[in-house]
Amino acid sequence: MKLGKRGIPIVVAAAAATLFAGGSAFGVAQNIVAADNTFSVATYTMDQGDRPTLQNIGFNQHNATASVNGPDGQPLFSSPTIGTGFTTLSGTQYLTTGSYTFICTIHPTTMIATLAVSANGVPVSRPTLALKLLSKKLKKVLKNGLLVRMVVGTKADEMTLEARLGKKLIGKVADISQATGTSFIRVKLNKAGKKKLRKRKTAKISLSGTVPYGAPATSRGKLK
Repeated sequence: MKLGKRGIPIVVAAAAATLFAGGSAFGVAQNIVAADNTFSVATYTMDQGDRPTLQNIGFNQHNATASVNGPDGQPLFSSPTIGTGFTTLSGTQYLTTGSYTFICTIHPTTMIATLAVSANGVPVSRPTLALKLLSKKLKKVLKNGLLVRMVVGTKADEMTLEARLGKKLIGKVADISQATGTSFIRVKLNKAGKKKLRKRKTAKISLSGTVPYGAPATSRGKLK
C-alpha cells in the first residue's frame, strides 16, 4: 500500500475526502437548483444542522428565502441573491424536523418550493442574548457613554444594541460579533442623547438588542 508524506495510506485519505465532499454522516443536503425562473423540484431534503447550497444554473438572479419569519423578525432562513453559480443558505442550521416553504423573492409567484428537514442530525442551538445596563451615574454616562453587559449563548455576528430615552434613540452600536459568553459594550451617546440627558437629574433608559436568527433582548435601568 502506498503511503503519503505523513505515512497515511493514500487510499484511506481519498475515501475520507469522498465522504466529506458528499456531506454529513447522516446524508447529503440536496442542492437547491434554480433555473428559468423555477426551482428544479418541488421538495428538497436536508438533515438537521445542515446548510444546503443554492445553485443557479440560469441567466437571471435568484435566491432562496423562507416564506415565514424567525424569532428575529427576519426570514427563517435565506441565501444571498446570485447570478450563475453557488451560494450557501444561512439559518437552516437551526431548523428542527419539519417542512418549510421558501421562495425566490425576485420571482415569488413562479419559484416556490419546500425544504423538508429529516429527523437525522442535530440542529445548531439558536443564538441567545441577554442585556443589563451597568451604568448608574448620569455624569459618568455623559462623559463615557452607557456600559452594558451582554451575555451570548451561542456565537453570533451582526448583533445590534440600541439605547433609548423614552422613544428617542440616544445611542447605538451595530455589527457586534461575540463568542459564547459575557462581554461589556460601551454605547456612546449621540448628540441628541447628550442634549436630553444634560437637562435631567434622573433618566430611565431602555436597551434593546437584536441577534440574527435569535430572539431579541431588552433591559431597563435608571440613571441618577
